[in-house]
Amino acid sequence: MKTPLKNKDIFFPVPAALVVCGESMNPNIITVAWIGMVSSTPPSIQISINKERHSLQLIRSHKEFTVNIPSSSLFRETDYCGIVSGRTTNKFADTKLTPLNSIAIKTPIIKECPFNMECKVIHELEIGSHVMFVGEIIEAHIDTDKMSTENRAQVDIDKVDPLVYCATIREYRKIGRKLGDAYQSGLTLINR
Repeated sequence: MKTPLKNKDIFFPVPAALVVCGESMNPNIITVAWIGMVSSTPPSIQISINKERHSLQLIRSHKEFTVNIPSSSLFRETDYCGIVSGRTTNKFADTKLTPLNSIAIKTPIIKECPFNMECKVIHELEIGSHVMFVGEIIEAHIDTDKMSTENRAQVDIDKVDPLVYCATIREYRKIGRKLGDAYQSGLTLINR
């Protein structure tokens, strides 16, 4: 049996990302859960921001942003950046998060977040209450200690411990245990 939920904005879990916008002199942080990869070539990511947010105008005027993936230990800072406006407060100062200079753009990344992406806006689309920005990923960063000890070319997700958000119940969560390797299950199902 299924329970109809109507047309709600339910999708879970999603990354709870800290998006930085504006240049290094006065950057702002906004928490974004409406986010996802949209292309491999060029590597591109989309973020959707409510039209009433201060960050919307900063991204429109600078045409760039950074996506910073916090570890689960940063859930309080992440929540704070989503409920307080950058019009009236300096979220870097309030949360004690550290802005670091990016390599390819003027918008900073967040030191305390283990994974960061520098993005240049390549598309903008208004959809209802939100504006979707597609950003080409110009540069990405990972904390060196979050790399796999067996394969230095791979990220160790357990070490990153990314924070996820569940909109249906308004909760932050940790990612669970590994179930198996991708691109392998099809063979098992056919041979059953």
